[in-house]
Amino acid sequence: MECKFELLPWDRAYDLVQKKPLSGLVSTARSAGREELFYWVGPLLSARTFFYRLTSNKHINPTDISQVSAYTLGVVRGNIYEELVAGIGFEKDKNLLTVAHHYEYMNLFFKNKIDLILSSELTLDYQLQQFGHGGKEVVKLVELPLNALQGNYLVFNKEMPIAIVERFNEQLEKLRAVDNLDAYRHRYVK
Repeated sequence: MECKFELLPWDRAYDLVQKKPLSGLVSTARSAGREELFYWVGPLLSARTFFYRLTSNKHINPTDISQVSAYTLGVVRGNIYEELVAGIGFEKDKNLLTVAHHYEYMNLFFKNKIDLILSSELTLDYQLQQFGHGGKEVVKLVELPLNALQGNYLVFNKEMPIAIVERFNEQLEKLRAVDNLDAYRHRYVK
């Protein structure tokens, strides 16, 4: 099957996959509120998500989830994290900055303009490498509970023929049977 891939800001990609037939989006967190919007292929990969601070900001040291909203946080607009952090006390334009792309909040984080970032254990190193950092510059703090989520998926517009969606799920299961996707995890997630 031939596919065309485009890298777009999250909110635009999320909107397009709902409007454009024969389109898909990877990777999308599965939640009850999104369930009926898409056809789902997966789960692909899932990881725990934590709040992080700069190593130099020793004064920022929440020890449980009820304390993190005392600080400022940046997230991608429309990302599932925006919804989840609202439930623990973050408010847009108060202590929550929403941006189009993670590069924006990472840049502000490294300039000490926001206190915290959120990242999964799988993607943190990639995000840090984009700014020339290797991980020693950040400290893992408190885990964000992801109880309402069911993992990350490839999603398709509801006008996608169901046979294609089923084919993707079948092929994913064949790949998973080989090594539980470890070859892909190590190739793309470092």
